[in-house]
Amino acid sequence: MLLRDGVEAYPAMLDAIRGAQREVVVEMYWFDHTTIGRRVIDALTERARAGVAVRVSWDAIGSLGSDESRFDGLIAAGGRVHEYNPIAPWRRRFRLGWVSQRDHRKIIVVDGRVGFIGGLNIGAPWATHDDGGEHWRDDVARVEGDGAAKLRALFYETWCGQGGDCPDDVVQTSRWARVAVARQATGAMADNGAVAVLGHDAWGARRSIRRVYLQRIRAAERRVYIANSYFIPDGAVCRALERAARRGVEVRVMLPKKSDVQAVTWAARHLYTRLMRAGVHVHEYVPRTLHAKTALVDDWATTGSYNLDFLSWRMNLEANMATAEPGFVRAVAHSFALDFKDSEEIRADTWRRRPWGEKLRAWAWYLFRKFL
Repeated sequence: MLLRDGVEAYPAMLDAIRGAQREVVVEMYWFDHTTIGRRVIDALTERARAGVAVRVSWDAIGSLGSDESRFDGLIAAGGRVHEYNPIAPWRRRFRLGWVSQRDHRKIIVVDGRVGFIGGLNIGAPWATHDDGGEHWRDDVARVEGDGAAKLRALFYETWCGQGGDCPDDVVQTSRWARVAVARQATGAMADNGAVAVLGHDAWGARRSIRRVYLQRIRAAERRVYIANSYFIPDGAVCRALERAARRGVEVRVMLPKKSDVQAVTWAARHLYTRLMRAGVHVHEYVPRTLHAKTALVDDWATTGSYNLDFLSWRMNLEANMATAEPGFVRAVAHSFALDFKDSEEIRADTWRRRPWGEKLRAWAWYLFRKFL
C-alpha cells in the first residue's frame, strides 16, 4: 500500500505500533522530539511497558539537535535505543573514516509482519500544518508478510553489527553471516508481484539499488517516472535515461522547485539541458518541499530512502522496496499523475535563455556536490 505524506503515513504507523504484540523495530535517519516524535515515542513506550521488545536506532547526524533525553522514558520502560555512528572521538569504536557514512534508512517493522519503508522521517517537516509541521511531500510503502520479514532482517543486520542485542532468531555467528542472511532475504527484481527489499549494507552491497535502477531503465519499454529530492546522478544513470528517451520511452524526472538543501537543486539544474536535449521531460514540483524517492518503470515501482546522488550510492546505508504488484503500481502511477499536475515542466527554449549567472551557479554547485 502506498501512503502519501505524513497525513496518511503517521496514523498508519501509530496504529501498527499500538497493536504490536511481540516486537517493534525502528530505524530512522531523523527522529526528533516535536509533536509527531513524542506521539511515536509515547506509543513505543506504552508497548515496552506491556512487555513488547522495542528497539530504536537513529542516526547521529540526521537527528542532530534533537533532545537527547527524548528516549529516557522508553529506556526506563525496557526499550533498547542505539545512536548510529555518533561523532564521539573519545569512544573506543570511533573511526574518523566512518564519520561520512550515515544511516539514511526509514524503516519500521511490527511483529515481523507489518513494515513501513519510504522517504519520510519521524520529524516536524513531515507533520501536517495543524501539528506545526511543513507538510512535506513524501512517500511511504506499507508492506506485509515476507516483505516485512525482509525489512526486519535488514534492520538487524545493522543493529547487531553496531553492537546491539540480537534476538535468538537472528544469526549471531559473525558480521559476514548476518550480511549473507540479509542478502539472501533481499530480492532484486520482484517480477512476480512479491516485494523485494533493496538494501545497502555497510560492507558489500552499496550499489545494489543503483544496479536495479539501471537494469530497469535500460529495459524500459513505455515509461520511466522518477521523483527524487536530491538528484545528482552519475554518468551511467544519465546515459540510461537519455537512451531510454531516444528509443521512444516516456521519461519524466520530477524534482523539487524549492528544496531544504537548495544547493542540490541548483546543482541538479546543471543537468537539465543535457537531459532535455535527449527528450527527457523535466518537472519541478511547486506546492511544497518534495522529499520523495519514488520511481515507476513500466509496471514496476520502487520507493524508499535512496536518492540518485553520490551520497546514496557510495556512502549512506539505504533501503528501498520494489514490486510489480498491480495494485501498488497503479497507486504509484496515480500518485505521479497528481504530482505532475502540481509541477512545472521546464521548457528547453526558455531554459536556454536563463541568465548566465544562474548557469554559472548551477555549474559551480554541480561540481561541488559531485566531488564533495
